[in-house]
Amino acid sequence: MPASLYRPSTTVFWPLDCRESGYVFGWCNNNQRVQSIVVTGVVQILTLAVDLEVRAVLQRLNDKRQQYACLADLGELKILGRCSFDYWGRSDLVVPELKLVDIRATGYKIVYYHRHPASSLRFYSIDAFNDIVTPMSRQRSGINQDVVKQLNVASIINTAVLEPSSTSSVLNVTHSSSTMNRTTKTITTQMSDLLFNALLMSQSTFSRPAQSICNAHVLSKFPLKNMSLSANGQGGRVEIYSKEYTSFFNTVWLILNDITIGYAFGRFLCENHEVLATMLKEFVERALCWLDSWPAGLKLNTELSSFYSGTFVDLVNVWGGVLRHIIFPYLSNTIYIFGLVSSFGALIGMGGMTMSIALFYDMFVFFTLHIYVCYVIAVVAFEKALWGLGSLWRLFRGKRFNVLRNRTDSWEYDIDQLLFGTILFTLLAFLFPTVLAYYALFALSRLAMILTQASLEIQLAFMNHFPLFTLVLRLKDPWRIPGGMYFDFVEVIVHADANEVASVGEDESNSNEASWRLRRQFENTKDPVTTLIPVMKNQPVTFQRIFFQYARLWSQLASHYHPFRLIKSLLLGRLLVPIPGNGMNLKSHKVVL
Repeated sequence: MPASLYRPSTTVFWPLDCRESGYVFGWCNNNQRVQSIVVTGVVQILTLAVDLEVRAVLQRLNDKRQQYACLADLGELKILGRCSFDYWGRSDLVVPELKLVDIRATGYKIVYYHRHPASSLRFYSIDAFNDIVTPMSRQRSGINQDVVKQLNVASIINTAVLEPSSTSSVLNVTHSSSTMNRTTKTITTQMSDLLFNALLMSQSTFSRPAQSICNAHVLSKFPLKNMSLSANGQGGRVEIYSKEYTSFFNTVWLILNDITIGYAFGRFLCENHEVLATMLKEFVERALCWLDSWPAGLKLNTELSSFYSGTFVDLVNVWGGVLRHIIFPYLSNTIYIFGLVSSFGALIGMGGMTMSIALFYDMFVFFTLHIYVCYVIAVVAFEKALWGLGSLWRLFRGKRFNVLRNRTDSWEYDIDQLLFGTILFTLLAFLFPTVLAYYALFALSRLAMILTQASLEIQLAFMNHFPLFTLVLRLKDPWRIPGGMYFDFVEVIVHADANEVASVGEDESNSNEASWRLRRQFENTKDPVTTLIPVMKNQPVTFQRIFFQYARLWSQLASHYHPFRLIKSLLLGRLLVPIPGNGMNLKSHKVVL
């Protein structure tokens, strides 16, 4: 096979399913370095009337391409030349012999591509969706974005040219219909904005997690926000429609799963509300009795332990009285109401599993308020005791901290200062284990509370943002969520003189005589040879890029709840706080679903 066939000067993108002989039409893209030709289809011009009809269709498409969303900024459609197939009695894939018009190079290379119909929602993309997976930096070299758009609309243009009567229905580009579509979309968008703003205002009284759930931001993607859920409604731009299609049905799946799981959980609460209320009541009562004694059976300083125990027990008893006399008598009915909201609240747009998780989050924070108050008191006492031990230890060793130089220097103390400091250090050193025991008790309780809150917020993030539909498409049909492109090679039959290119002047290509001249120039090919031809395919998006939001979320959780960081905070007596709300919100990592 001649080497000139693979000169990088001109690239011909040929549809893999096109094996008819005739005249090819499509786009010819020229720039300073390379020339690329995108073959949209082949038409068999048998009569002069057919030739004129095809040219009229192409001219009509070119004249109105600014009205066609799928043709805007894609260049001029025209007849590129002639192709011929000779299978030699074989069923293998055969490279066409091309007689191209208006090509500036002496050779070309053929790259096959899949001409997907618009109904399949398959398309080419240089990189992945920004709204579905993590974006990638686009390299300067490679296939031009305009060429990719031409490949995606090739099937639509081929249908419009071969079936002129269906051009309007395929492209859906009449000015009146587009105006009506925009008007309808504007009205429905305003109505939906009023509806969702009212929903968000009604949720403003909820807590922070409740404001971020209930699918309020998820519902903003409901059909009222985007009425043109059809390929024709996007002007034939399959990649735009496929993106909205995937995002829309991913949202629908999330809402349906939320309602389904919430209904099952709600029925469980309704059927076991009395048992659950009894368990919660007895657990709190046992915890109150246990806190009234020495923690974990440790023998601590009696006087200080009595002071700590009395203070904490009084706080716990006050809160326990509130729970026993105000909350627990209605706890069974409260759980039953939560079950009803989880089961049937979806009918008013405020139910589902996310609602149950948010309510449980609020109940958990409310029921453990006394533990948090005791923890703050224990932290303050532990921090002061630790700070006092450090200062007295430096005095005991004859040292003093120099705040100007931020270092510890030697210092001469009076004998009275040394004696008094030694007495205080000894006293505080013997009392410190009791302070440490109570601090450890409430610090570990606070740590368990924070981890529980973090797990609940992670569940909310999964329920609201899990890319379920995208994941199913990745397993079922990876072509619909491309993560890039790559070239595969297939074995094909190439004619020995396939590198011959017939160049015709600009004036001749616009006349009917040029078509007949190309037909007369066509000659039978020689014996075929077998070679490898590249086929452009989609690179399936990786699972790592699909779950990039959760990878970022996990990195933030790992940094905030790192064991070394938590241990350091516990040893230094710092307050343990949950991760900020914006850190748990996957919307801050997006580029929605």
